[in-house]
Amino acid sequence: MLMDLNRRLLFVFGKGGVGRSTISSALGLAWSRRGANTLIVQWSLTDSIGPVFGVDPVEHKHALIRPNLSVMNYRETEALREYFVEHLGMNLLYKFVIDNKQVSRLIEASPGLAELFFLGRLFWLVELAEKERGLRFERIIVDAPATGHGGALFGIVSAISEFQFAGPLIDETRRVTRLIRDQSKTGALIVTLPEEMPVDESLELIPKLEADLHAPPIGIFLNRSLVGSANGADKPPLNEIASAFAMHESAHESEIVSAVTDRLSQPASRSGVQALYSDLRRRVQMEVRLRKESPLAVQSIPDVLLYNPLARPLQRVEFLADCMQGALDA
Repeated sequence: MLMDLNRRLLFVFGKGGVGRSTISSALGLAWSRRGANTLIVQWSLTDSIGPVFGVDPVEHKHALIRPNLSVMNYRETEALREYFVEHLGMNLLYKFVIDNKQVSRLIEASPGLAELFFLGRLFWLVELAEKERGLRFERIIVDAPATGHGGALFGIVSAISEFQFAGPLIDETRRVTRLIRDQSKTGALIVTLPEEMPVDESLELIPKLEADLHAPPIGIFLNRSLVGSANGADKPPLNEIASAFAMHESAHESEIVSAVTDRLSQPASRSGVQALYSDLRRRVQMEVRLRKESPLAVQSIPDVLLYNPLARPLQRVEFLADCMQGALDA
């Protein structure tokens, strides 16, 4: 089963620590290499993507970090100003009311408003930016907040749009909801690891996203997979331990441990090798379980550190971008 990544707006979800930002960066780099003007959008305290590409941390205004590749870090205060001043033309309202510290704190504390303005910014980038600013991104990759916050991103705004009220904010929620439910333009991806807790959370997230989007997520990127690469491309040999495990994965445990011990360049204790084997075996078992229980396509993303244990963050992103080329062809 293949996943269709041909959407203009892609949300990348996942538990903290699974490599969500790395996968988002790799996807953005892969699309940009194909000539698509691509933007990676974050919503975090500090920009974690710009420095990987060797540039200073970026703020709300997007910055070009590679040919055809830009990144921005969403700021709610800037989004409020853009919405009321540039979008609604309510400069006086913003200056004397919205920009007031007490009102700003009230807005920050209001459930759903932060998510609304974030999604509203994305709506502007997709639907209005070209007409109003001559700015067009053919691909927008959203490095969504970690699962706890990110999982509620769509639901709150969708609920607000159902209220029988009128006014600019309600109109905004309704058109934002139409965009995120438009399967020709928008899709959601889940990133996980071959570990028990990330796999559990990913399986729980699938029906939640499907309910909010009125469609299932596109698929799952399984990061740090031991089973295979994303596109089957030839890669440098795995390190000694992983090579032995891959060659003997169907053998009895004692045979695998012996095979690994024979390949070690320096002596190691048998107990240490057994512990390593047990860890590798659990990772493969988690991948098998995920593929069995997930109703979505699962795309294996190889463990970069098995190929190059000293790889720097940018090398990891570039490696994964190479691996993703096959997924973009699907």
